[in-house]
Amino acid sequence: MLRKLISHAAIYGLAAQMPRMAGVLVLPIITQYLTPADYGVAGVVLAYVSALAMLQSLGLSVVLVNSFSRYPTRFRWIWRQLYGFISVWALLYGVLMGVVIFFLVPEEAAAHRLQIALLYCLPIMFFSSTETQASLFYQLSQRPFPIALRSFVVGAVGVSLNLYTIAYLKLGYMGWFYAHFFSLASGFLLNSYYVYVREKLWPIFNFRWHRIVSSLKVSLPVVPHSLSFIFLDTSDRLVMDVLGVPLRRIGLYNVASSFGGYFMIASGAIVQAASPFYFSYYAQRTKSAAIQARNMTFAMQLLFLLATTGICLWMKEIFVLLIRNEALQQAYPIAIIILMGYNFRPLYTAVINFLTYHEFTGKLWKISGVAAAGNIVLNFILVPIWGIEAAAFTTFAALMYMGFAGYMLKEYRELAMAPYYPGLWLVLIIVALCSVYMLMDIAFWYKVNITAAAGLIAVGVFLVYRKRLGW
Repeated sequence: MLRKLISHAAIYGLAAQMPRMAGVLVLPIITQYLTPADYGVAGVVLAYVSALAMLQSLGLSVVLVNSFSRYPTRFRWIWRQLYGFISVWALLYGVLMGVVIFFLVPEEAAAHRLQIALLYCLPIMFFSSTETQASLFYQLSQRPFPIALRSFVVGAVGVSLNLYTIAYLKLGYMGWFYAHFFSLASGFLLNSYYVYVREKLWPIFNFRWHRIVSSLKVSLPVVPHSLSFIFLDTSDRLVMDVLGVPLRRIGLYNVASSFGGYFMIASGAIVQAASPFYFSYYAQRTKSAAIQARNMTFAMQLLFLLATTGICLWMKEIFVLLIRNEALQQAYPIAIIILMGYNFRPLYTAVINFLTYHEFTGKLWKISGVAAAGNIVLNFILVPIWGIEAAAFTTFAALMYMGFAGYMLKEYRELAMAPYYPGLWLVLIIVALCSVYMLMDIAFWYKVNITAAAGLIAVGVFLVYRKRLGW
């Protein structure tokens, strides 16, 4: 199991991460031509876009996943009807999103309001629904190559255009927006070949309304959950904007949170490869399958914890190496807090897939909605007192709630067949955060020794428990 998971994750990840690694490597070049205000404009616009992103699919990806798993011989007919409905809705939603972006662009970017709105709303209207269908189909089919190829092309185009528009044309924040549009356009061309030519998954616009209505009854409860998850990632910047925090300070926070975003993208290959395995195990409804799902989750959780701890220990040096801007380099302590919060993801993925498979979608808001609401309330209370650093700690707390609250739900506890020990994992993550936060400014050679010792211990643990982890 674990070998297949790693092989699929490698295919997803290597193709996707090569351009993204190049993107990280060009940071020393482009950050010379960027200011905290540029990061602030990009962060605020992205926050508003992300806050409404899940409305595009209306949560119907859940129905697509379930129909693929439950009706292997006729899922294509279901998918084509749903895709037709999603395509029509995307046109309306894209217009709405364009209007929202136009009026919410910060004053510092007022001269480019229309360009920014068009560069975001046009991909939503014409590209995104095809991307959703292509990604889900090949992920669930356990055929990662088309997804990896698309990720590589999109990443390569995006990095190249970032370098060209920011470092050569000196367009500042607009460079990101142009790169965003043209990279998605290149991905759409590839997705169109796989979806329409190879798989014949053309949308049916004469769809049956009774099927759409029944699908929406399952999918719409997922929308608040997904919106809450996205909003949790962006609400910090939205609250800062509402509270009137200076754009330069928002820019610093955006620089720090971007490192959490890099890790989410990099680790997404593992989560993406793992999801089909979860649905396969849950469908078996046996204790042995439940234990296999748990072992896979534990293996991912250990990997995440080791990776984030190691990166955060060296975060100060990473900022000095990659961010060639002294004003932006001051954000590294915030980046440590945010990055450690992303340890929530493995256990979160396991419980969310479990609840989704059993169609307890109406209960997901108890996980994500509470986390997002709590984060917003705490930000309004604490940011005016302690500044942007408070937003990082509230984000960490909310992510921890996201990761572990699902295990307390009655619906999960009644059906679960294997214990996950969420309390123990939570303590380990908090201890790791406190440790790296206290050690972030120690001398270089102390960090070398700590890293080497931790690496040896990790290898020893793996060799002892590799059979139990499913290797």
